Amino acid sequence: MKLGFLILFLSAIPTPALALPTLATSPTAVVSSLDLDGEGTATTHIVKVADLSFSTDSALGLTLSVTSGSLTKPDGVDIDFQVVTVLDNDVAPSEGDFSVPSGSVYTYTTSGAGNHSRDLYILYRPAALQDPGNYASTIDVWVDDNN
Repeated sequence: MKLGFLILFLSAIPTPALALPTLATSPTAVVSSLDLDGEGTATTHIVKVADLSFSTDSALGLTLSVTSGSLTKPDGVDIDFQVVTVLDNDVAPSEGDFSVPSGSVYTYTTSGAGNHSRDLYILYRPAALQDPGNYASTIDVWVDDNN
């Protein structure tokens, strides 16, 4: 069973300082067909959903923020998901790496000026008898200079 799911929104919130952060996101092809299981068995899924590139000129670095939440469909049972980032092209995270609860904002902070690339992963567990159909959610991604 497959589902359609992810829209990434991004914003770079300018600060009064001259150093403005930048952010680019690129969703992976799998985001429109996540596996739902739902045929009497279910497993935990860890899936790369986007490539993130961000930078700042601020000597204090920046903070990357990413929302988590639930995959939803009308009259369906929600599927909570968590998020985490890893270094670009690094090995996939393990279940224990997802320490921020669903519904909370995950943050990654740098300590100086520079360019950074990270991979965004989600962790989700559908129910053993998950309702079939199309589920949707949004992940918001933004960066702020550390001032």
